[in-house]
Amino acid sequence: MSKLAPLSVAAALAWSAPALAAPPPPVLPPVAYDAGPEEFAQRLTTDVPTNRVLNQMEIGARAFWRADYATAKPALDDAIARIDAVFADSPTAANARKLWYDEGSKDFKGEPYERAMVFLYRGLIYLHDADYENARAAFRRGLMQDAFAEEDQNRSDFALLLYLDAWASHLNGDTDLAAETLEQLKKLRPDFGGFGEKDDTLVFAETGLAPRKLGDGASHSFFVYRRGKPIAENQVQVMNGAAPMQAYPMEDLYFQASTRGGREIDKILAGKAQFKAATGGVGSFLADTSVALSSNSSAFSADGQYGGAVAAVGVVSGVLLIVSSSTKPQADTRAWSSLPDTVHVLTLAAAGKPQTLTAHFLKGGVAVEGEDKPIRCELDANKKQLCLVRAH
Repeated sequence: MSKLAPLSVAAALAWSAPALAAPPPPVLPPVAYDAGPEEFAQRLTTDVPTNRVLNQMEIGARAFWRADYATAKPALDDAIARIDAVFADSPTAANARKLWYDEGSKDFKGEPYERAMVFLYRGLIYLHDADYENARAAFRRGLMQDAFAEEDQNRSDFALLLYLDAWASHLNGDTDLAAETLEQLKKLRPDFGGFGEKDDTLVFAETGLAPRKLGDGASHSFFVYRRGKPIAENQVQVMNGAAPMQAYPMEDLYFQASTRGGREIDKILAGKAQFKAATGGVGSFLADTSVALSSNSSAFSADGQYGGAVAAVGVVSGVLLIVSSSTKPQADTRAWSSLPDTVHVLTLAAAGKPQTLTAHFLKGGVAVEGEDKPIRCELDANKKQLCLVRAH
């Protein structure tokens, strides 16, 4: 049973935000992308309560990348508890959700992709702790958040969470569950070959900056999503000796931010997403010709059996999201700033041996200036390995 238990509707009501007449949240000074969690820990004591979940998200991710899991765990767990109070799959949460949409829109809970990433980072910590079943539960609950389009349930297309779900099952020896999840993943990433039977090491790499959420229009009555900038790199090669191993670009967070279940968002009105009639032209960074891998590039797994290129199928298009001025006098542009643009993955068979790896970053096949970056690899209690690196 998962340790991430949903809270009662009473807790949700206790956390509901002020009435519609409340002013928009204050704009806080930006914090450097690579800053630690200390700034946001301080904000927990001085910031408005409606920003608590956002501050906990920032603390959790920034502490995670410092390997400060003792700080990351409670921050993510607190964010999860408050998200669950409104966005759990239960009748009590559905009732709380109705109240929250009507009266609590200033109480930040995050967009679906942000809520999904809370569960993703928590799941990675469970992997680090060799708690594979709770890791899988966390990834699946992240998929549920991605499937939420307010009160309309759409399919989840968060490939990275499916991949990690399958990996957790693989590590836990649940081969049938892993195979079943990989079959679902193939519908989203048909060129991904899976992982080897003896693979015991996961490399998880982040590149680029978080999607930006910008106020626009008269009195900033709506907001637009833009890709984070600058995007200095969009490919990762994992170096282990002389031969580079190409990491697979599994998820594009800008695409996740600007769509719901692959459907392009036109606007959010009265707390509900509305979609464009035609979705042609919605592209993903993963399918951009600038990051498509040539057919003779290094395979996506260490032993070369999973080769194949990422097909170029479109150009990224911006997506407008409009917020009703009757419910939000100004667009709510609060966003989780320490998220990446793209997440890349690679698995390999290390036979339980500690790995010394580095990451070589490229953009459009051209090496990015600067030295390769060390990848932090840690063995868990079962000699399984989680290796982490981010470009920034």
